[in-house]
Amino acid sequence: MKKIQNKKVFLPNLFTMINMFCGFFAIIKILQGNYVVGSWLIIMASVCDALDGKIARSLNTGSKFGTEFDSLADLTSFGIAPSILVYTIYFNQLGNLGIFLSFIPLACGAFRLARFNITPATLKKEIYFGLPIPLYAITIASFVIVNFEFWESMKLNILFIPIIFLLSILMVSNVKYDKLPKFKFTKDKKNNKIFILALIFLGIILFYKGKAIFPLMIILIFHGIIRWVINIFRNQNGDEIADVSIHE
Repeated sequence: MKKIQNKKVFLPNLFTMINMFCGFFAIIKILQGNYVVGSWLIIMASVCDALDGKIARSLNTGSKFGTEFDSLADLTSFGIAPSILVYTIYFNQLGNLGIFLSFIPLACGAFRLARFNITPATLKKEIYFGLPIPLYAITIASFVIVNFEFWESMKLNILFIPIIFLLSILMVSNVKYDKLPKFKFTKDKKNNKIFILALIFLGIILFYKGKAIFPLMIILIFHGIIRWVINIFRNQNGDEIADVSIHE
């Protein structure tokens, strides 16, 4: 029984290790000037990150070690690698300011991971509080890819600054983002809707390849922001109605 259990634990940790290797390899490629290859490696790392969690849950092998190991891998692939990418490709031209700007998302991503690790399991079953660091990394990587797809070079460098600030704020915010759905239809209507959207997104990506990922990420990010703003107004209106009822 112990050998079987060890094999089950090994599988999700293997995907975590591949995630970390992709991040490490991405850094090497970025430093060599292969920005597109490095960006695709960051995206590949995010796929492995999604798989290790799914496998751990399906095999019921989640553990404190797995959580901490996953966070270290995530910090490498989705914190350090994207920061080196944006610094090397653009922010190195800005001197010390560029170093600071490149560090901001790394610091926010580390904060995001630490906060997630200490969040009670009951609160992180359905949603994420704050933009998950892999989504930040995919957005940065896909922004680089879409530039090279259209112009074979970086033409929209200046957009790195607002993108970095927006995504960094979102990572440490309480804006809610949905978790990945179960990859099958269930009795849960919300899961089924997200699953259908995920299939649509995957189809678009397969058809348009590198040109599609960044626009889809922007849609996903702003969906969370818009939903958050709507909920704020709903809560305010609810409070106003409650106040009127009390006074009456």
